[in-house]
Amino acid sequence: MRTIFFCLPAALALTCVSCEGAKIYPVSGMVTYHGAPATGAAVFFHRQSGHPMNEHTIMGIVQPNGSFEVVCGSLGNGAPLGEYDVLVEWKQVSNQSKGRPQRGPDKLKGRYADPKHPLLHVSVEAKNNDLSPFELTDADPPGRR
Repeated sequence: MRTIFFCLPAALALTCVSCEGAKIYPVSGMVTYHGAPATGAAVFFHRQSGHPMNEHTIMGIVQPNGSFEVVCGSLGNGAPLGEYDVLVEWKQVSNQSKGRPQRGPDKLKGRYADPKHPLLHVSVEAKNNDLSPFELTDADPPGRR
């Protein structure tokens, strides 16, 4: 558990360098996997109409109760207005090597982390955005692959 909180500041420091000057709105939600919290999963928001190199990196980490809040760099919790694809990657922490935890493969097998075929989408509006829960499964939706 300490690993999640240890890695969070480092991940957030790398996020959203280009958020400066953008108006952001609070965004929170829940992520479950087979009904249980997806503790430690990383949730990434990617603007649908943007180019990845020019857009904000907005992310959150799923907490032990399944909740997350997205963060946009030093501006704090939230995201700019817009339509987003949501990617989720859940790398399990395995044995430690030389004092550092080793990350295992994505427990979701990349199913929710493919930017070319995102399965989750949200709209951030000019309000407090409390999203519907993301309930992750092992099944691919109809028409995929």
